[in-house]
Amino acid sequence: MASQQQLSAIKGAKVLMVGAGGIGCELLKTLALSGFQDIHIIDMDTIEVSNLNRQFLFRQSHVGHSKAKVARDAVLKFRPHMSITPHHANVKDPEFNVEFFKQFNVVLNGLDNLDARRHVNRLCLAADVPLVESGTTGFLGQFYIFYNNKMCQPHGIISAKNAFTDFGFFLLNGHWWELLFFAFRYEA
Repeated sequence: MASQQQLSAIKGAKVLMVGAGGIGCELLKTLALSGFQDIHIIDMDTIEVSNLNRQFLFRQSHVGHSKAKVARDAVLKFRPHMSITPHHANVKDPEFNVEFFKQFNVVLNGLDNLDARRHVNRLCLAADVPLVESGTTGFLGQFYIFYNNKMCQPHGIISAKNAFTDFGFFLLNGHWWELLFFAFRYEA
């Protein structure tokens, strides 16, 4: 269970989430249910039929619409008092520069494009903002925390064989909080 200090940190945090696809849908839902109040989402994609089997915030009627905007609308249905700002844009657009990144306490990356992931990593380094990097390779999922040009603990790999058990335990038992508090502890 989170302490009062941790709950205050969650409520006061400003989070940037890059990617609103398979990982991003799960991240956004978990952030919302964990009490985060101020989230920005950047994603340039629109919803396709092939997304519907794994991106649970989206429905058939959403095909062709912005992932960032639809994800925001879906979460606001069960957490209406949150501030979720969608950006239907490419994270490599000039408006998403170092100054933009500096306003966030932590950045969560759920991208499937290696070049964009590297770009976000460079911006987080320049802005001195912790980055929680996550992704999939085949049937493996992984997450890492980067801060101050170092990969930090905790980090891990979740296998497809144990994905439901490992990932479910990881999320349902508050381990996302631990991960984010680890990133927050570097904040002044």
